[in-house]
Amino acid sequence: MNDSYKTIKLELRKDVAYLTLSSPPLNVLSGAMMDEITAALGVVASDRTLKALAVTAEGKAFSAGADVGEHKPEAAPEMIGAFSRMFRAFGALEVPVVMAVDGAALGAGFELVMMADVLIASERATFGQPEILLGFFAPVGVAWLPALVGQARALEITCSGRSYPAEQMRAWGLVSRVVSSETLEEELEKTLKDFRKASPLVMRLNVRMVKRLAGRPFEEARLEAEKVFLEELMATEDVQEGIASFFEKRRPEWKNR
Repeated sequence: MNDSYKTIKLELRKDVAYLTLSSPPLNVLSGAMMDEITAALGVVASDRTLKALAVTAEGKAFSAGADVGEHKPEAAPEMIGAFSRMFRAFGALEVPVVMAVDGAALGAGFELVMMADVLIASERATFGQPEILLGFFAPVGVAWLPALVGQARALEITCSGRSYPAEQMRAWGLVSRVVSSETLEEELEKTLKDFRKASPLVMRLNVRMVKRLAGRPFEEARLEAEKVFLEELMATEDVQEGIASFFEKRRPEWKNR
């Protein structure tokens, strides 16, 4: 456990980093908190043994959003700077991000969960972009949400300011699955158990390629993936170990090289 943070917790456990929002009850994303998250993501990015990042929260809300007081015109540049650094750090990660949401994820808290590759929500989780009701728009909401749920739904969410239940977000493709609050941690660990089986090197390469090829025409993306498969993946020791373990009917012992 890293005790140097005031608003979050970071723990590295069994090849997985656990980042917990720890400013209950609402986990308001102040500039200071966003900077701590960015620092933690730097630790995650630099550890080449990790296979996933899990993000959870303490308190009754996952995050009620950014600090409204920091949205004043004179304070906004500093706040947006912290906001931008945090989302840039999420975008640069080369491990899958699994988030478990129990409670409200609103405003910047909703934008934060858009960074999840796998989003598990409890039945009591809610999601929304209420910024429009206060005279703002959500930068990540307008930039990334259309790719996740489609333009029409993204416009409805960001223009209405309404909160949506977890089951609605699952039907729209943002949430992977909805479970009870009591089983949320168990479902998180089930997902992480699967990721822990992989080579950390190949996991990073896989995530890197998904992000690199996003939005490209199929033929172009496929050819680039095949090139990396042959020139980079085939040169790793972990490929040879994976093949050997298959024929020898044993678990692979990854070398991470």
